[in-house]
Amino acid sequence: MASDDRNEEKAKYGCLIFRPSCLQFFNSIRWHVFWHCAFSFCEGFIVNGVINIIIVTLEKRYELTSQKSGMIASANDFGAAALLILVGYLGTYANKPRLMAAGMFLMSLGCLVFSLPQFIGDEYTYSISSTTANSSANVCSASNSSTGSCSETSPKKNYEGYYSMLLLGNALIGIGAVPSFTLGLTYIEENSKVRSSPFYFGCTFCSAAVGVAVGYIAGAQTLSIFVDVDKIDTSNVSLTPFDPQWVGAWWIGILAGMGGFLLVLLPIVGYPKRLPGYDELQKEKISEAQNNSQKIYKEEENFGKSFKHLPRSLWLLAKNPAFVFIILGGTVEIFIIGGLATFGAKLFQEFFNIDIYEAGNLMGFITVPGSAGGMLFGGYIVKKFNLKCRGIIRFSCACLFLCMCLGPSFLASCPSQPIAGVSTSYPTTRESSFISSCNSDCDCSTAGYEPVCDQNQTVYFSPCHAGCSGVSDVNGTKMYKGCSCINRTALSMTLTSGTCSDRCSWFYVFCVLLFLMMFLTFSTMSPTLTAMFRCIPPQQRSLGIGIQLTFGRLLGTTPGPIFLGAILDSTCSVWQESCGAKGNCWIYDKWPLGIRLMLWWMGTKVVGFILLLIASFVYNPEVVKEEDEVEVRNEKTEKSAIDNPVFSILDENSYNTKM
Repeated sequence: MASDDRNEEKAKYGCLIFRPSCLQFFNSIRWHVFWHCAFSFCEGFIVNGVINIIIVTLEKRYELTSQKSGMIASANDFGAAALLILVGYLGTYANKPRLMAAGMFLMSLGCLVFSLPQFIGDEYTYSISSTTANSSANVCSASNSSTGSCSETSPKKNYEGYYSMLLLGNALIGIGAVPSFTLGLTYIEENSKVRSSPFYFGCTFCSAAVGVAVGYIAGAQTLSIFVDVDKIDTSNVSLTPFDPQWVGAWWIGILAGMGGFLLVLLPIVGYPKRLPGYDELQKEKISEAQNNSQKIYKEEENFGKSFKHLPRSLWLLAKNPAFVFIILGGTVEIFIIGGLATFGAKLFQEFFNIDIYEAGNLMGFITVPGSAGGMLFGGYIVKKFNLKCRGIIRFSCACLFLCMCLGPSFLASCPSQPIAGVSTSYPTTRESSFISSCNSDCDCSTAGYEPVCDQNQTVYFSPCHAGCSGVSDVNGTKMYKGCSCINRTALSMTLTSGTCSDRCSWFYVFCVLLFLMMFLTFSTMSPTLTAMFRCIPPQQRSLGIGIQLTFGRLLGTTPGPIFLGAILDSTCSVWQESCGAKGNCWIYDKWPLGIRLMLWWMGTKVVGFILLLIASFVYNPEVVKEEDEVEVRNEKTEKSAIDNPVFSILDENSYNTKM
């Protein structure tokens, strides 16, 4: 009786000896899913929302190529990939909610590290045709040569340290999310009914998608605030959010996410190792595992509780062909999502001539109904039609095929005005090289992009590249002097700031097509996860999802942004150059970019379709009741966590006994 009382006490909601009866209404799977959804929202808000929308800003602020900025996004997966299998395996018998809470604390620390470059770094400087304190004149003058400034301490060297902090901060965020992704989803699967778990997974994924959307929108809003609002009087800044050199307050959303993780970990830490009614649920479940490896867990009572059993456990999963092809097919989808989430706003900006503020809002508004709706739709279809494992896989194949057919959507773009020296020649010299005889003595650089266009809608990279020798402010209008590349005889003229390019009807078509692409892509997320759980034994599910997430990160979200960044860099026409070092890309060639994106999209979708189709054919279930497995597990309830040498989360009574 004393043992039963201790077990009942441990199953209550609370922490240590604080388990008041007024909080026990939280002790249900629905409330746990609610808090897990809150975490998923915060994680999506930071990782795939805020960080992705500020990537372009970080490129400008710290002079990074798209490949390097893609590395920042991928850093979230570096540390996590090494721990996913280990946590998934050894955390099987631990108190999963407490590990989740510890991970959330680490994520908040990662947010703090990520934001440090803003607070320990210098003020942002830019190059523009103005005389304000933070800027340098961007007109034709020998003083534009940067030799003198680069002979001193180069700011580029300092940026490497800041770049390392960005990588480390996002890596800590990724590591902290590992317990929630591996053990958290397993905890939901273990403590919910078979028909309910796909819907709960859909809710968590949907919350993440909503977090992504809110992150895009909130991040876009903060980018309309000047980056150094905490250091200077922004009324003296001569840039506007519509200027290419504008850098917004990227760090505000990161700090908001840090607060969110700290708040969510408090209710999560109070959940018991198993919710009330756990044993009864296991008796009702039917195993659809590919091979009946749970016999090993019955015959060897301590199997899976020690690190030495890991190789054998991995081999059992490797012999399950359906599991292997499901995780490979899902990895291909994650590869696409990782790249598109990181650079989606930038593609809007380049293809349709809009600023990053509007691009972020658009990604947010499309992400909410697209990704969230798709995940709910996928989970609903599985539950509505009570699909078995093979039916789930074939449903995912259908979504992949339809999504592949939308690849030509990337050919849609709005035309840009011709750029002198890039896509057209200079009016006065008829020369098509970027540095022409009309501006060769100006020492123009590409450190700062300040596009201006003349009355013929020809765009110049900067007033310096237009040959303008000076600028004056007449009643709030900039008057440029001696613009030799436009008109050699005019003493002064008015040029229009910007690229003089507007959106077109293709913009609205692409918005609809992108919604469909995201809807169909995310419709496979919840079903694929459910199929993975169904095709392996219950004891291997934490390890299984650890393997799936490891593959997803090593082969999906890690290379995805880097690969898409490389595609963007390969179509760059004009690079930023500062002190002889290459920074971010200012101008892209749209048509080659669209072609390469279409091939990237369709090629990866074909690979994913083939892998999942193979999984549906090789799947061969052995239907077995899970009752016997529950009995074996119940006999070892007391010693299961103690037997785990790495992730032993002991309750108070066990701890006192050992002391």
